[in-house]
Amino acid sequence: MKLKGQVALVTGAARGIGFAHALRLARLGADVVVNDINLESFKEFDEDIGAESVPALLESLGVRSLGIEANICDEQDAKAMVDEAAAAFGRLDILVNNAGGIAGKAEESYAATVSDADIRNTLDRNLMGTIYCGQAAAVHMKANNYGRIVNTSSQAGMRAQTNGNYASYGVAKAGVISWTQYLAQELGRYNITVNALSPAYVGTERLMQQSFNQIENVRKQLKVPLGRLAEPDDIAKVMEFFVTDLGDYVTGQTISVCGGAINF
Repeated sequence: MKLKGQVALVTGAARGIGFAHALRLARLGADVVVNDINLESFKEFDEDIGAESVPALLESLGVRSLGIEANICDEQDAKAMVDEAAAAFGRLDILVNNAGGIAGKAEESYAATVSDADIRNTLDRNLMGTIYCGQAAAVHMKANNYGRIVNTSSQAGMRAQTNGNYASYGVAKAGVISWTQYLAQELGRYNITVNALSPAYVGTERLMQQSFNQIENVRKQLKVPLGRLAEPDDIAKVMEFFVTDLGDYVTGQTISVCGGAINF
C-alpha cells in the first residue's frame, strides 16, 4: 500500500489504459478520482469491469473514489475538474494524463493533407488537454511541495512512422514529450516530478474490436521482440514506477513501453 493517504486523478479512466491506471493506483492504496468525458464509456465495447462503475469498483478495494465527467480539451472544464478533485479529498498528489486519441480517420492523418479540423482536434485531445490538466494540478502540488505527474505520449511522438501516417497524432504526442521536459525543469524545485509514457499498440477492448484484422497484421509487421501486444496493465506498471518511491529521482523522462518494437 505504497500510496495510502495519497490522492490521484486519472483522465480518460472509464476504460482501457486509463482504467488500468486507476485500478493499479487503488490497489496501491491511493484514493482515485476517475475522469472521462463519459464515465460509462466502458459499456460501449462491452468491457466487463466487474461493477456498475469504475468508482464503485475502486471503492470495493477499500479506497475512496469519485467520478467526474469533464472535457479536458476545454481549459475551464479541465481546471474545474482538477479543483473539484483536490477539494473533494483535500489534496492532489498524483495526476495521470491519459486521455487522448486521434481525431478523424488514421488514413487521412498524413502531414501534407490532414485537415485543419482533424489536426486541431488531435492537438486538443492530446497536447492541450495534458497542458490544461497539468497547469491546474501544479497549483495544488506546489502548495503541498509534492507531486507526481505522468503524461502519455506514444511511439508515434518519438519518431516519424515509415509511411508518414499518424502525422497529426505524432506531432501532438511529440509536443507532450517536450512539454514534459519543460514542466519537469520548472517544478523540480517543488519536489514535483513530471514524466511520460510512450506506448506502441496496446490490446484494449476498443482496439481489438475495431481493428482486429489490422492488429493481426501489426503483430507480424512489428515483430515485437517480446512476442505480444501490450496489455493495458503493462503500461500501468511503468506508471507505478513513476509515482512511487522507486521513481523519486526520475523526472523529465519519457519511457518507451513497446516490448522492443520501437516503431508504432
